[in-house]
Amino acid sequence: MAKNLVRERLLMDGPRALSDAELLSMLGAGGAASRPVPELAWLSVAELRRLGLGEARAAAIVAAFELGRRGAWAPPKRGERCLDPGRVYEIMRPLAHAPVEEFHVVLLDVRGRLIRTERVAQGSVSQCPVSPRDTLRVAVREGAHGVVFVHNHPSGDPTSSEDDVSLTERLRAASELVGVVARDHVIVASGGYFSFVEAGRWRR
Repeated sequence: MAKNLVRERLLMDGPRALSDAELLSMLGAGGAASRPVPELAWLSVAELRRLGLGEARAAAIVAAFELGRRGAWAPPKRGERCLDPGRVYEIMRPLAHAPVEEFHVVLLDVRGRLIRTERVAQGSVSQCPVSPRDTLRVAVREGAHGVVFVHNHPSGDPTSSEDDVSLTERLRAASELVGVVARDHVIVASGGYFSFVEAGRWRR
């Protein structure tokens, strides 16, 4: 009966009028509906089943969240201006939820417009060894004028570490040697992003 009342409210007032728990109940999430949506949104079918959901219901919920992400995320478009750290974060948002650390470069033309992005290294849950040579090779090959370095923190906390600071300085020094303008280093995570430029830690 409660589910029917929620359905009636959805039909009358639209989905925005419902709470997260009510929307989840419409999907048959059962007891999992009491969990925070950001937590549920990235669970696998197996993890949802451990919360008491059947396989078919768990698979439907995983599919619903994935469709939601695809609808909300705007993929990068070649030629769009990409100097704002917030936009870099939006472009690289899927990386924020990767299970291991990855290092990517955002390649830019002389006007700061996007050429493309590329992953240059993949590591473990807590580290991703990367060399300045490997990181900048793709920028030189593509004839990029500028580059934004991007990596993720699977922990969910985007705060920079001392290792991140050290790597940033090495990357900037190497960029100057090869004639590529290093624009920023952005760390993305489920909890947001950290920009060395915005934090005032980007020595110009």
